[in-house]
Amino acid sequence: MKKSRSVKLVLLGGAAITLAACGDDAPPNDAKFFSSVEECSVVYDAAACAEAAAETQKISDQEAPLYARKEECEAEFGVGSCETRQTTSGGSIFMPMLMGYMMGNMLSGNRFNQPVYRGPNNEAMMPRNGRLFNVGSFAGAGKSSFQQATQFSRIERGGFGSTSKSFRVGG
Repeated sequence: MKKSRSVKLVLLGGAAITLAACGDDAPPNDAKFFSSVEECSVVYDAAACAEAAAETQKISDQEAPLYARKEECEAEFGVGSCETRQTTSGGSIFMPMLMGYMMGNMLSGNRFNQPVYRGPNNEAMMPRNGRLFNVGSFAGAGKSSFQQATQFSRIERGGFGSTSKSFRVGG
């Protein structure tokens, strides 16, 4: 009887560790922010940095929240933190400005890279699977004055921010 109990406990403990590792989609602890390929190349291989930067731009183009009005985008990401993009139909959309990317390694051994945007109050915001994470802050207007958070935290919306709307444009 004792033998089967210990097996159950081991299996239960292993499941808890597995769930904890992938539960909140936060960036891995070794993820670092880079504002350019050159900055990344000091830490990682230049080819890997260039590839991560290109992948990050694709992710941003596909998954960044899009807004019909600049005021809506700036309400979410802060004044001066949004850029205008032209649609294929000749209209305009607004999206957060890409400030750089976070790069690291995931538990599965795959490389992790995600775009980072400037949020209100100079927060560094990283989208991941429909959630936003505070990954640090920008001390000033420049990209190079980034201070990484010691612990990544999910950004909870409240008040007017919880009703903010974005849309996706096909094409």
